[in-house]
Amino acid sequence: MNITLSKDEKLIREDLFTTNLVLFWLKTNFSLTTKRIMGYAPNTILGIIPLGKAEITYPLKNIAGVSSSTKFHFKRFIFGVILILIGIAMVQDPSILSVVILLFGAILLLNSYTSTFTITNNAGEAPVIELSILEKNKVKNFVAQINHQIADL
Repeated sequence: MNITLSKDEKLIREDLFTTNLVLFWLKTNFSLTTKRIMGYAPNTILGIIPLGKAEITYPLKNIAGVSSSTKFHFKRFIFGVILILIGIAMVQDPSILSVVILLFGAILLLNSYTSTFTITNNAGEAPVIELSILEKNKVKNFVAQINHQIADL
């Protein structure tokens, strides 16, 4: 990520996170400097169709807290199971539609368990950024470093 640093600002850490297990090429990029957190997260429809990206920038002085967690999306899981069962039922009479339904169901199942990254600002607003569950430890380390930087302010 190309970052323009202000006067007296130093880059502390930059990380690239996989957003989705299936669409592994979609990446979320975060940078931590001595003054702010900034990054880009892909915008998607239903978590699988990429449509641009969102820019995220928070001055460290305006951050009340940063946290990470894991989340199980029950609706995604159920919908994925239903689509897989429908796709399996349609396989007896194979068609492109049955394969698409099976793939869509598998994608939903694989993305039903995610790691989340939450930045809470001083106003109480807390946007949640969903990442691949495989990035859980990397997210925890990044969050810990951000919290150390906030404590040092």
